[in-house]
Amino acid sequence: MLETLKKEEIKVLYSEETLASRVKELAGEISEYYKDLDNLIVVGVLKGSFIFTADLVRDLKVPCQLEFIKLSSYEDGTESSGKIKAVDLSLPALHGKDVLVVEDIVDSGRTAKFLKDYFEQQVEVKSCKIAALFDKPCRRLEEFKIVHADFTGFEIEDHFIVGYGLDFAQKFRELPYVGVIEIS
Repeated sequence: MLETLKKEEIKVLYSEETLASRVKELAGEISEYYKDLDNLIVVGVLKGSFIFTADLVRDLKVPCQLEFIKLSSYEDGTESSGKIKAVDLSLPALHGKDVLVVEDIVDSGRTAKFLKDYFEQQVEVKSCKIAALFDKPCRRLEEFKIVHADFTGFEIEDHFIVGYGLDFAQKFRELPYVGVIEIS
């Protein structure tokens, strides 16, 4: 069923206009928080956050440097494998810098915790905050209940969502809206 899913079968959860408005608001919140900073390092998590990251940095009112990191915890399905795989951690020297990690979604909490630990303990950044377009606390694993995004676009129920960079088996990232896939 899911292998043959068509765009027309995806129920719109957040329209293109709603996303643009909320990203602009979120950029305002982040800009206010970092207003005294002269070089914020924004690290987008590939692939899911690439559209959100691009729109967010365009709306930021503080100077920033943009970097990307590639991790994976999903195979081709709808459930996390439970193992974070660092696919590409080739970042410039960030020791002592202020870092804002941009995630598409905080789901189980595993990836967000991995990133916070990585930047704070291994890279030893000055600060590490997480901005997530979506937060799904209902899916947070017990050991990650304390994990949260510092800046959140939308808190959502237990839906599998696609569009605006989020995918199902590498499909539907290009949708300008976020929609729900019904999984039976």
